[in-house]
Amino acid sequence: MRPLALIKFLQIAAVMAIVISAISTAQADVLKFKVKDIDGKPAAGVKIFLYESTNVRKPADFISPQSDNNGLVIVTVPAGKYWAVARLKKDALYGPLMPGDKHSGEPVEVECSDTMDTEVVFEVADIREVGQKKRTDNAGTIRLWGRVVDKDGNPVAGAYVFASITKEIEYVPDFLSAWTDSEGNYTIYLPSGRSLFLGSARQFPPPAKLQNLRVLSPESAKLDIATDIQLIVH
Repeated sequence: MRPLALIKFLQIAAVMAIVISAISTAQADVLKFKVKDIDGKPAAGVKIFLYESTNVRKPADFISPQSDNNGLVIVTVPAGKYWAVARLKKDALYGPLMPGDKHSGEPVEVECSDTMDTEVVFEVADIREVGQKKRTDNAGTIRLWGRVVDKDGNPVAGAYVFASITKEIEYVPDFLSAWTDSEGNYTIYLPSGRSLFLGSARQFPPPAKLQNLRVLSPESAKLDIATDIQLIVH
């Protein structure tokens, strides 16, 4: 390529780069998030995971920096609609939540544009706190407790029991126990008078497709049920 032609090509390329950059900037939007713990205090070290569809089980399309000591997170993304969750993981960026990790629960739909400011408040909690928050305290509450055991009858530590109104669990089950202890012990509080699908898992949220869920129909006459249930631990 001749020198003059090369110079002309570089000039055109530079102009195109500036135009593309300007378009990208014009289409970008700033999202602001405020993250709190279950007591309403700012939660530091939390990342916001943004998805361009309702499938939040796949790797996120955008991941924010960690929240600061005031629980604030600012992330710049292209204008559009997203589904967001907040997570605090102690080890890896991806993967299931383990004891001590925190999560915001069901994904929140966020729509942003360059014509309006978007600010979302998240509350993160570990599975024990989520279970307590979902607990119902009315007179018909059933306490189900016992052990999680494997197929050989050995206790399973670091799992949890969940119950769902429907067999298909989109994301977070309706009712949760805390993590099982070293002896596999669990306690879960359930409403009486309706059938529930009972299962157990080691990862949180549980897998999308679960097999061998047990159907439980707690009766209001039995407010305290003790049982060891052999569950398929996912």
